[in-house]
Amino acid sequence: MTQAATLPCPHCGVGNIAGSTFCGTCGKALPAAMPSGPRVLGKGDFATTAAGQKLQGDELIKTAKKASGALLAVAIIQTIIPFLFYMLAQNTRRGAATFDLLAIAILMGVAALFWGLWIWSRFQPLPAAIVGLVLYGTLLAINVVSTTSHMNENGRTGGGIGGIGIGWLDIVIIAVLVQAIQAGSKYRKLLQQQSGI
Repeated sequence: MTQAATLPCPHCGVGNIAGSTFCGTCGKALPAAMPSGPRVLGKGDFATTAAGQKLQGDELIKTAKKASGALLAVAIIQTIIPFLFYMLAQNTRRGAATFDLLAIAILMGVAALFWGLWIWSRFQPLPAAIVGLVLYGTLLAINVVSTTSHMNENGRTGGGIGGIGIGWLDIVIIAVLVQAIQAGSKYRKLLQQQSGI
């Protein structure tokens, strides 16, 4: 005959059958086998209760939607730059005006793309953030290559205030987009866990 597992009472030390609520000797409450307090989640953990999953999901959605703000900032900046570029181009000679108009048209096209990504991010933050990050990274790479090439042609080693084209705002925008992608991806996994996939 197997003996039932016993747990010692923390008050009087007498063994009690596992799962008992109160001590059979002193009558005081026994600690629960499963703690009922809140569980601290690690970075990759998911909540196990429905309420916890809802709170976690709401927080992940909020973080994912920060991509919308980053894309809006890029759209506004890309909209303002062509106008500034155009005003500066007015002070140059006629031969450069054709190139300047082409550059302005390209910048306006990029601005339109980011306005579209901003609208998309209001409904689908994860894919919009991914596309926005790829596009923004590509633009930064082009800017860095262009700036370093221009510095080499002019024999300069420094780029002045702008450096090689990556500033603190670029770093903030990339960080927000990466964080939004991570949150959106985790939220998608949480939904898959809830549906049992």
